[in-house]
Amino acid sequence: MKKTITLLSAIIFGMAPVITAQQQGKIASLNEDGTISVGTITLPEGYNNPEQTQEFDKLWQYGEPANPTFKNTRGVTLADLDDDGVDEILYGIWNTLYALKGDGTVLWTKPISGNITLPPTVADLNGDGNLEIILNTGGIPAAGRVYLMDTEGNDLPGWPLNFDNHWMINAPAAADVDGDGVLDIVTGERVSGTQGFVHAIKMDGTPINANWPVEVSATPGFTPSIGDVNNDGSPNVVISASSGGMYVFDNQGQVLPGFPVVDPNVKYSYQSPILADLDGDNFLEIIGSNHGDSPGFYVMEHDGNYKAGWPILLDGWTYSPPTVLDFDEDGTFDIFMSDRVTSFTPGEELPVIYGLDPDGNNLPNFPINKYGGTEGVLSIADVNNDGILDIIFPSIMTDDQGEGYIHAYSLDGSGQIDGFPIRTRGFTFLNGAVLGDVNDDGMLDLTANSYTQTFGAGVDSTFVSVYNLNVPYNPETIKRNGYKGDNTRAGFVELDNTAGIASINSDSQISIFPNPSEGILTFKIPSTIENAKVKIYSIDGKVVFSEERSLQTTSSYNLKHLNSGMYFVSISNGKHTSTAKWIKK
Repeated sequence: MKKTITLLSAIIFGMAPVITAQQQGKIASLNEDGTISVGTITLPEGYNNPEQTQEFDKLWQYGEPANPTFKNTRGVTLADLDDDGVDEILYGIWNTLYALKGDGTVLWTKPISGNITLPPTVADLNGDGNLEIILNTGGIPAAGRVYLMDTEGNDLPGWPLNFDNHWMINAPAAADVDGDGVLDIVTGERVSGTQGFVHAIKMDGTPINANWPVEVSATPGFTPSIGDVNNDGSPNVVISASSGGMYVFDNQGQVLPGFPVVDPNVKYSYQSPILADLDGDNFLEIIGSNHGDSPGFYVMEHDGNYKAGWPILLDGWTYSPPTVLDFDEDGTFDIFMSDRVTSFTPGEELPVIYGLDPDGNNLPNFPINKYGGTEGVLSIADVNNDGILDIIFPSIMTDDQGEGYIHAYSLDGSGQIDGFPIRTRGFTFLNGAVLGDVNDDGMLDLTANSYTQTFGAGVDSTFVSVYNLNVPYNPETIKRNGYKGDNTRAGFVELDNTAGIASINSDSQISIFPNPSEGILTFKIPSTIENAKVKIYSIDGKVVFSEERSLQTTSSYNLKHLNSGMYFVSISNGKHTSTAKWIKK
């Protein structure tokens, strides 16, 4: 059955009926210029009373003064910066990048030019075993840069890049655009409301070829996504102009046939799509949301046409980024989206979290109805160790004490997980939560960022808070983690990709021996496979080996040239995929 959306008139602050018998909360809304407005809303009586939930242990909270105009959004970044096997927390606060240890101490700080509004991108760009940190900045007055740093915050030679102090809008994405085996940096430059540029940059700071940067007819509207949309063997760059349509470029900077797709009623800002093959035809769909006069959720085909059943219109603007995952492991992707809709009738629950199949139909147990909307990052993980995945998301609201919310609902329809919502200091609006074990105690931690919004009544502050969820840490149960699902921000997912992008169980199994090994990878499979696809992924999702051939039950590969570390081995027979971890000494 086709999904139905309850329509709600657009929220206009100051037009709500005045009700004084119940506590007054705050509700946040993003303006088109990137600033945030806050209004008052009446909360239901006893709404999220702390006595109704257990409180998780707050391990620590770190706070600093925040930019009064442009806030830190879309969460933090977890990455092992000092190579001790434990993730640190990267977070930009105003004009400083912070690297925080899992005990709350500061590993290092780096002053930067401009304002930081989105989480850093982290990847091993050249495959040398060392991570790089990529950061965009902007600001008023203009002071934007693109930074490329090592894990101690030192600028790499030739960086940062300065494009006339323009705001380097949204987050950078890391992907191998030119096919040379090294990840490139793809990012947007805002010149004005009617002009922007998209850059594809090598590690040395130069364009990948003479055709870059490419021009778009407005501000680049979201973080670029990169994948082989038209199945020609070369990556494409997907980017929007905020009011000028959807663009898809090939790696030579040429616009694909059918693009740009321009609709004067459709605008793109802050959402950023995911690229995935939803129907198994080897072409990628573009999956996202948009605002404007026709706001909604869309799935666009490789030729610029909407997929049948899409778009799905909403009654109000949305800046929701999608999350795409085959969560029930049936070989078909599922799409998760959110809506910021919140009723001014206290306690009235409206559709907030949508689970949709590729044809736009509701998944079982969806939508999730609740009071208080969201348009932040949707992470998916098993946060209570019950073997069932949960969806974790922020809120557009705070209560009368200025406390915000991080929610977690089970994907089986049983409702909110015990212990949630987690209460943070300030708004979680436009943010999200990332999962990991940042203090190396073997237990799952949730890290969330939040901020206050005082409008001159006090000093705005931003916070990083870490909570112990009181269940064992198992990285295999974390399926989508943070902004765009992983630290590359590239936005491309496939069913047989395992390295933090997607995973799928199958009927067959891989047995690797010895494991760890010095570089000879030997594995056993239950039976021979004709036309098997073998792929090996590094921990950051990069394909380091790929081959298609017939496999016997025992096969070996000499991979001594690879750097030491963890890899994922994927074997597919075209219908099922089996994966396993391999450690190279």
